[in-house]
Amino acid sequence: MQRILLLVAMPEELPTPPNPDMILVHMGIGKVNAAWQTVRALERYKPDLVINFGTAGVVVPEIRGLVEVGAACQRDMDVRALGVALGHTPFEADSHLIRFANSLLLCGTGDSFAASRPELPCDLVDMELYAIAKICRSEQTPLRAFKYISDQADHAAPQDWRLALNHAALAFSARVQQGI
Repeated sequence: MQRILLLVAMPEELPTPPNPDMILVHMGIGKVNAAWQTVRALERYKPDLVINFGTAGVVVPEIRGLVEVGAACQRDMDVRALGVALGHTPFEADSHLIRFANSLLLCGTGDSFAASRPELPCDLVDMELYAIAKICRSEQTPLRAFKYISDQADHAAPQDWRLALNHAALAFSARVQQGI
């Protein structure tokens, strides 16, 4: 049987695994917590597949509901003062975009709750996926990511996000029951 590691930022997004065979790890919020917990979980559980589920703000208003994401970038990596393009990590080749699935949706990850459109072009925004993708890529562990669109990444985002949490868990659980 395939060992599936399910990484979720916090219990409010998904309190229990939708399938008892999945190993659920609540990572905490942000890139540092996501990186730390991803490394620990990969070492401990040695999964065949990592799935990241969580909520996301949308930048492209036509995107709604539960979506699968295909790539991640760092929307807050800004070293332009050193002549490095927005979203690129200095001295790292291939750092600006990590593609891990066939979906065309690009998630911009940053250590801030997005309440306005990010400067770096992307379809949706979160706070953990890029860190998870970078570690999975370096460890050669397959990754899939599902995000529930909780808000419009605008002034109403904090309130909309809180209201969407229950819908997010239900939508992801239904998707798992139908087969990922």
